[in-house]
Amino acid sequence: MRIRLGAGIVVGMLSLLALSASACTFLFSYASIEAPIGTVGEVGIRIQKTHANCTLSSMDDYNIEVIGIQLLGETSWENLGGGLYEKWVQISLAVVGDGSLKISKTCTKEGYEEKVLPITSLVPESSDALWSQAWNGVYPFDEPGDVREAYGAPIVHDGTLAVGALSILLPTNMQLPDPLPESVRLYALYDSGSVFPLLLVGDDVFYRFDHLIN
Repeated sequence: MRIRLGAGIVVGMLSLLALSASACTFLFSYASIEAPIGTVGEVGIRIQKTHANCTLSSMDDYNIEVIGIQLLGETSWENLGGGLYEKWVQISLAVVGDGSLKISKTCTKEGYEEKVLPITSLVPESSDALWSQAWNGVYPFDEPGDVREAYGAPIVHDGTLAVGALSILLPTNMQLPDPLPESVRLYALYDSGSVFPLLLVGDDVFYRFDHLIN
């Protein structure tokens, strides 16, 4: 799902700046994304700063927010010169339906600005799809060790998730899809007496934890 920002796109972006030189311009490497739930890919984000004296002291002042997808990883902002910056993010389509990836900023000169990339997660049709494999009891990624799974109604309480006889501590500041399906399948890694969540799958949900394991 990776498309580099080509020269033609850059020219188009610079032409836009000539018409609107008073604000930052945001650009994604896609106009929109539509793919089956569980799909993983990389999206490029570019920011063209148009003020010589930008009031944002750090590129970390730009906010990235997601709906219906997970952010698995990201690169640092790269300065390409001329006020142009680029970052790549790795996303996983987590919830069936309409979601988005948003870049935004608030500054003292231009106020709030944003750009939204529409992302639609589809119900998988193939039995080989990642969601289908996981729902049928097969962990769909390379197994990092002793992987076990449990099936049943999910119970979330005081930062823990219990499914059947399997109970795991949820990562700090992680929000699960709400509401969760009535029945789910939970995969976890058992290692040296510790339990680490790997994947939660259910109707219209494919939620990963494996990227958080060090």
